[in-house]
Formats: sequence, structure tokens, C-alpha cells
Amino acid sequence: MEAKSLIRLFSLVAALSLTGCLDTTQVGIPSNAQAQYSKIGLVTQISDNVVSTYWDAAFAEPQPIDGKLGWNAASAAGGFVKEQLTPTGAVVANVPSHTGAAAQKTDAVIVLQQTPLDILGQNYNPGRDFFALGGGLFAIGAIASAEKAKGEKYQPRFVLWVRNPAVNKALIGENACTVGLTASLVDPATGSQIVEGKQVSGRSVIPGNLQTKDWANFSTSEKQLVRSHCSLALRSAVSQALVGLKVVR
Repeated sequence: MEAKSLIRLFSLVAALSLTGCLDTTQVGIPSNAQAQYSKIGLVTQISDNVVSTYWDAAFAEPQPIDGKLGWNAASAAGGFVKEQLTPTGAVVANVPSHTGAAAQKTDAVIVLQQTPLDILGQNYNPGRDFFALGGGLFAIGAIASAEKAKGEKYQPRFVLWVRNPAVNKALIGENACTVGLTASLVDPATGSQIVEGKQVSGRSVIPGNLQTKDWANFSTSEKQLVRSHCSLALRSAVSQALVGLKVVR
């Protein structure tokens, strides 16, 4: 088997093994939580870019196709933040940057950035990939090759995993939407981080079959279904981010 095929095989196995880690339960702010900061600014740097990764067979070359969800993901993320923090007593306001005049009127600023993901829905993590590929010289070579193409391979986007309906889902996995966020809490007075950026991932399994390879060719009902699950994935990522930033007590 060629080196490229081996890398693809190990990558698929690693991605499937991480599915349970990424497909998190709905972690959120406890109902009795109190805001750590009364006035919170919010910066959301999230696009609706999506890559549809189509799997025709278990170990075939995946077919990635770029597209747009046609959905204001940044606004949705802001809504999820306010939905969870407002009951704690915090007043959350969108601000254009973490250091501008608007930010100066707040006690702390949450910055949510979309984490660059590859077509498997994984973030750049050389340590994880080294062990997933079995270690040794092969893994070192594969990771070195990935580092050279990091900018092209990892991009901030939603990842739509699409399985050929004719293929056993035990081999490919379920259709799913994944999104990554890197969240940090910043002091608007100094621009320094109060809580260092944490990477979190949200993933939502899409039930049933998707009949075409990519977002652009889905039916209206399929697009509605996919958007709803990408929204669930984003909500999950936002919930995890808020817990990790310790903005409540």
C-alpha cells in the first residue's frame, strides 16, 4: 500500500476513534450559576464556510467540496452566548474588537474564533497525529508533510461528513456536521488574556441519508436538516467554550 493510502487509512481510523470525543453532550452553564462579570463584550469571528467531505467507500480518497451554508453563524453564536449568560445576570454586548471603545465599557471580552479544521473535522494537533499514526519514522514523515501544507489543509469552516448511502455506516460513520472554536477571555483595558484560548469542538450526527455529494446540490429539506445540525454543533461548541472560560461562578 502506498504511503499516501496508509496516511489516509490511519487518518480515517483516528477520526472515527475520536468521534465519541467530539460528539459531546450538551454541556452548559449550571442553572444556579452567577455571572463572574456583569458586563461582557463579545467578538465572534465565525464564517458560514463549509467543506462537504464525501466518502464513496471506506478507504477511498475523500472528495472535499467547498461551499457556503448561507447562514449567519456569527450571529447565531452570539445568540447562544446571550441565551446562556443572560440568566446569570451578565449583560452581553457585541463589540467589533476586544480593545476598542465599545470593549472599554465592559469588564471582560469573550473572543470566539473559528478553529481551522481539516476535511476530517480535526484541528491541527501534531502530538495527537503522531500517536494516531503509530509513532516512529512514518509518523514523523507524515506530520512533517502535513506541517508544510498546514495553511491549505486546515481552514476555519464547518465540516460536513457525507457518507455514500450504499456504504455500511459502521465503516464510514454517520453523516455529521462539525465545527471548532477557539475561545479566550480578554481584559479590555490591557488587551491581555484573562483565560488563554481553549479549543473546543461541537459535532452533531445527521440522521438518515443525504442523497448527493455536496451542500450545493442538496434539496431544500436536506439543507434545512443540515443547517439545524450545524446549529446544534455550534451551540455545543459555544456551551463548552463558556464553561472553559469560567465566566460564571
